[in-house]
Amino acid sequence: MAETPMLSCAVAESVALVQAALATVRELAHHQPDTLILGDLNARNILAGTREPWLAVDPKGWVGDRAYDCGTLTKSRSVVLAEQGDLSRGIRRTLDAFTNAAELDRERARRWAQLSAVQAAYGGRRRGFRRGRHGAERALLVALVDELTRILTGV
Repeated sequence: MAETPMLSCAVAESVALVQAALATVRELAHHQPDTLILGDLNARNILAGTREPWLAVDPKGWVGDRAYDCGTLTKSRSVVLAEQGDLSRGIRRTLDAFTNAAELDRERARRWAQLSAVQAAYGGRRRGFRRGRHGAERALLVALVDELTRILTGV
């Protein structure tokens, strides 16, 4: 069976997105600092503090690159940002705010976030999401995480 041009483009794009994620693993994952990271940085785990303006809670207790936490943050913000109408702009602003506040390299954080989005796209197709395991909501979330992956690959 011959592939249509549209299908060929979709397959080529998917391969490029996965290759970018694999490059992140090859280039960044093997040389991790010995730093405790949250591992689940999302809006529910960021509270207003008294000692500091913000307090991150509910750590996973992982050790690694602090920029890795950008992946969970961008995924958790993507539904709200998409509902606001400009996911790409919102993701750029989230990356900028996170990397500026944490004094991290923006490109490194973007790459970790892109890897996280690729993992979410794969996992969503395979088993669904906590918020949408089946049906129309799952399909919408897969489409959203696909768009997030494209944005993070090209930001």
